[in-house]
Amino acid sequence: MAETAATLLPSVGGLYLSWATFRADRREAAQGYDVAKIADRLAVAVRGQWESEVRVRRLNDPYPLPVSWHAADPRFGESWSLLRELAGDGPSGRLAPPSGWATEPAGLAGTGAEITQVFLERVPTRRLVVLGGPGSGKTMLLIRLMLALLAERAEGSAVPVLFPLASWNPAEQTLDSWMAQRLARDYSGLGAPEAGPADHPGQVSHARALLEHRLILPVLDGFDEIPEPFRAVALDAINAALPLGQPLVLSSRVTEYGDTLAPAHGVPVMLCGAAAVELRPLEAPDIADYLKRDAGGQGTAAAARWDPVIRLLGTDAPVARVLTTPLMLFLARTVYNPRPGEHVAVLPAPADLCDSTRFPDIAEVRAHLFDAFVPAAYRPHPRYPCRWSPQQAEHSLRYLARHLQNTLAGSSDLAWWQLRRALPPRVAQVATGVVLGLMAWTAATVIGRLTALLAGLDSGWQTGPPAAIVAGLAGGIAGGIGCGLVAGVIGGIAEGATHVLTTGQPGWLPPTLAYGLAYGFAGGIVGALSSRLAGRPPGASLDLRHGRFWDWRMCALGFAAGAALWFSFRVTYGPTAAAVGAFANGAVYALAGGAVGARASSLSAHRADAIPTVRTLWAWNWRGFSGGLASGSTIGFTHWGVLRIQSLLTGIPSYTFSTMLSFSCAFGLAVGIAHGLAGKPADLTASVGPSALMDQDRRIFRRLWIVVGLAVCAAFLLSYGVEYLVKGGLPYGLGRGVPGGRGIAMSPPHILDRGLAYGLTVGLAAALSHNAWWYYTLTRHHLAARRHLPLDLTAFLADAHERRGVLRQVGTVHQFRHIDLQHHLAAPGRFQEPGAARPSVPRPRFPLLRVREPRVGDDAGRQ
Repeated sequence: MAETAATLLPSVGGLYLSWATFRADRREAAQGYDVAKIADRLAVAVRGQWESEVRVRRLNDPYPLPVSWHAADPRFGESWSLLRELAGDGPSGRLAPPSGWATEPAGLAGTGAEITQVFLERVPTRRLVVLGGPGSGKTMLLIRLMLALLAERAEGSAVPVLFPLASWNPAEQTLDSWMAQRLARDYSGLGAPEAGPADHPGQVSHARALLEHRLILPVLDGFDEIPEPFRAVALDAINAALPLGQPLVLSSRVTEYGDTLAPAHGVPVMLCGAAAVELRPLEAPDIADYLKRDAGGQGTAAAARWDPVIRLLGTDAPVARVLTTPLMLFLARTVYNPRPGEHVAVLPAPADLCDSTRFPDIAEVRAHLFDAFVPAAYRPHPRYPCRWSPQQAEHSLRYLARHLQNTLAGSSDLAWWQLRRALPPRVAQVATGVVLGLMAWTAATVIGRLTALLAGLDSGWQTGPPAAIVAGLAGGIAGGIGCGLVAGVIGGIAEGATHVLTTGQPGWLPPTLAYGLAYGFAGGIVGALSSRLAGRPPGASLDLRHGRFWDWRMCALGFAAGAALWFSFRVTYGPTAAAVGAFANGAVYALAGGAVGARASSLSAHRADAIPTVRTLWAWNWRGFSGGLASGSTIGFTHWGVLRIQSLLTGIPSYTFSTMLSFSCAFGLAVGIAHGLAGKPADLTASVGPSALMDQDRRIFRRLWIVVGLAVCAAFLLSYGVEYLVKGGLPYGLGRGVPGGRGIAMSPPHILDRGLAYGLTVGLAAALSHNAWWYYTLTRHHLAARRHLPLDLTAFLADAHERRGVLRQVGTVHQFRHIDLQHHLAAPGRFQEPGAARPSVPRPRFPLLRVREPRVGDDAGRQ
């Protein structure tokens, strides 16, 4: 009866949490917003996001550049007669009055704000392709179009949203799922669930609901940034996901889009029902007026410096041809025009660009402007002092560009949570294991001393190897949950070593380290495998045969970890019992290590792109709970079985079956709860920047730690408390360090001590496993120590975006201002690749101490 009660009562906590979670989800769904109202709130967020970005990018400073366009070559779009026919016969009928349609492609030509009229009235199908050369202003024009559409938008209608296509892999993800993922990440509330109708079982996210109701007008930017082998597949996927009747805008470079329409091999693909326009180079008078106005206006000394350049505009001179794009014009004015309060004499002269010896062709002029841009952006600012020198900033930006180019396969999204890929896995595992091991010791020591002080009892955590059994398991399971098997082993060893060294008994170091190694290995397997089971996508099978079927290295490590228990067994038992116990444990651990050790040790690689969490809206994960319950119970039964074999061979008493059953239930329930709870996005339909997302993730880290820790503590108190009440006591250990000893009974203070210590440690591990902030913190400290990036990387990125204009922000990620700037900085130059030979010039050193940074406001000022 006692065994049955010990088994069933701990599940009450899990059942209650499941019921509470179900009721919370139902309340969330009942209080959900109508999909049209969600679209209205999203429109406000999108408008605020891009109005702020326009200010930061200085697109209207001193005034918007007059970007113009004309109808693209006929091969880039449908015939005009077919477009008119498709618009009339499409699923949504006529999208605009026929009287407003252009009569021929030439009617699509326009300048500046006319892009809105072209899209809404002149293109019959409202499906438009915007083509242009590098830096011709495609993204700038799309932003203006979005803001104009938002200004004219009616309530409940579609919301234009910009999607950078560079982060989409059409071979792995459909367009709909990728857009839903981007929406949920950039506007965190759109990841919250919405109750489905009666004929649509289950729940869908707000983002998917908006897409299904066609309340998102996709503005797909940078088709040319998709790798060349996938462009035709991507265009076909766009046609499938956004069929006729669905308005959209697509931008691309001319050559790349043309190669997709007429590939050397394969079937040509075209965007169905779309018209195409191509951006024109800037006119010479517009370039001259813009440069002089930005330099202070006609008649000023700074404006007069541009006269040699202006005289060459409209010719075939390299500088004249380069300055016909908005990107190059922006670079030129940043490098050569003074800021308010800055003396012209300290700046380079624009006339240098006219030197045909230094700059014989376009490539040389472009390279010079890219080279000079970063130092110019970081030169002393009269209002915004910079914490980093131009050399330090350039070194960091080059490293980030190479990280994107080499580590992230050319992605343009600089997401702070993906920076973890620059951190060697072993560094993450060792650091996480050490932190969790120290946490296990700290929690056990502090709580143990409190219980000893209040109850007048030694809690058992103060002295001797028996304490390391539970301590090693705590650090091992916590490390396994947090970062894989290696972290589990490190956690167990770190806890055991710290425990002995701080109790002033160095003679116990070998046996205690043996307990830490053995139970850290076992706990690491339990935590890591339960994490992989909990984190796999719904419907996917758990692939435990990834890689080799048998891992001899992990098999050897497992045998060594189990056999190391001889150092502790020989202190408590005789030579025969110690040898039998060590060999039995070594065999069991070798079997576990060889069969599943490699999968458990590779856990950190599967978490390289952990998405930040923004709210503690709990959702019960039955896969994680059941996997944790099974794997956590296995270690208890295995340990009991080994001790029973040892007892039969030597005659030394072992734990009773009911005690080990309580032990197994406690660990199984603890690991299950750690994986059964997860954070969900908040219901806030507003754009979230990188810093705000990091702050939210950090706050959720603390909440997860507290809530999961309390749940795990309750699991231990229930499991051990039931047997204590039924049997009147629990055996604490098999000897307390005295050869032949029989141990003592655990009292309520002992049980409370164990429960709180395990709760704090496993709760911390669960918070780390659901959190991206911790690994970002490890990464930036690691890279700062290696002199690659500044320690306060968050402030550096915010300054590069808001003050220097080097980066831009798209939702929750940063990007370089232009993809060509990223490619230029990533190219081999003064600074070598990480790991290559050091350059002869001294590497910049970043201060490791925090320096107070002036508050960043909305107005970026003049650069």
